[in-house]
Amino acid sequence: MAELEHLGGKRAESARMRRAEQLRRWRGSLTEQEPSERRGAGRQAQSRRGSPRVRFEDGAVFLAACSSGDTDEVKKLLTRGADINTVNVDGLTALHQACIDENLDMVKFLVENRANVNQQDNEGWTPLHAAASCGYLNIAEYFINHGASVGIVNNEGEVPSDLAEEPAMKDLLLEQVKKQGVDLEQSRKEEEQQMLQDARQWLNSGKIEDVRQARSGATALHVAAAKGYSEVLRLLIQAGYELNVQDNDGWTPLHAAAHWGVKDACSILAEALCDMDIRNKLGQTPFDVADEGLVEHLEMLQKKQNVLRSEQETRNKLIESDLNSKLQSGLFKNKEKMLYEEETPKSQEMEEENKESSSSSSEEEEGEDEASESETEKEAVLLQPF
Repeated sequence: MAELEHLGGKRAESARMRRAEQLRRWRGSLTEQEPSERRGAGRQAQSRRGSPRVRFEDGAVFLAACSSGDTDEVKKLLTRGADINTVNVDGLTALHQACIDENLDMVKFLVENRANVNQQDNEGWTPLHAAASCGYLNIAEYFINHGASVGIVNNEGEVPSDLAEEPAMKDLLLEQVKKQGVDLEQSRKEEEQQMLQDARQWLNSGKIEDVRQARSGATALHVAAAKGYSEVLRLLIQAGYELNVQDNDGWTPLHAAAHWGVKDACSILAEALCDMDIRNKLGQTPFDVADEGLVEHLEMLQKKQNVLRSEQETRNKLIESDLNSKLQSGLFKNKEKMLYEEETPKSQEMEEENKESSSSSSEEEEGEDEASESETEKEAVLLQPF
């Protein structure tokens, strides 16, 4: 069972070394291993894979039967409903494994039973990528004759011809590139261009779709970070994408960027103030899973981030203080206005009362004058002689 988790023993040594580096997987971190220490702290970098976990699932049984070359058992399993395109934790199908093991008979059996010749593993490798890397010319020719695409790009931006080391293999693949009319440069840019389009749409609409890879739970931000799509990364952050979003293994985009050694992506995420100490499900920080050559850069970014956070806190305090000052000033003005509005009616009432008082005094004086005149007239009448 363990051999399902490793490359076949018949692979070319150069291909084995190259693929071993490729097989530091998204899903490989959930194995029977202990959380690693921070890289660069006196130990050698470890792979995410660790020791393989033994699983007795239907898919694993099918893959084991294919790996053993037991076509009769494979037929029985297919009759019982086994998925011919089932994958292991690395996304490798039985067809990938048969190719890696240089088992042409099993390759033919699987293809004849409708195995997908263009299915990609977790690193974007198709069976043709594996055949090209291993230098298995007869298997590569068989794949091409049965619909394999020579223009599919893996996670490193490589098409099968990029992995070919033997002249005969490279010639075969480049000839097919011309026959199939494949624009290799366009193929390499296709995914990034599609992601740019999606990112711009999300930015303009203000709505981000939570699209995730089925097996790993990786988001668009994980993919952009891992593959170094800097412009996509900036647009997604600008659109409001959650910086610390985690995949099924608890990996954040910074874990991915650090692991794959994407320096620019690490800088973009750190400057956006992502959490650099967040841990995945194995308790690993981005420092723990980082490419050895990137640890020092991450430490520098963390120091820079601490300064940025401090400056931001200072700015926030100043803004808050200024806002409080303005609010207090506004309240005082409102109080003065309220006092003025309260005093104004009183003044008006007093003026009206004074006017009324003045008016009534005048009337009283006029009344007194009239009364005085009346009394004088009466006296005059009374004093007249008969």
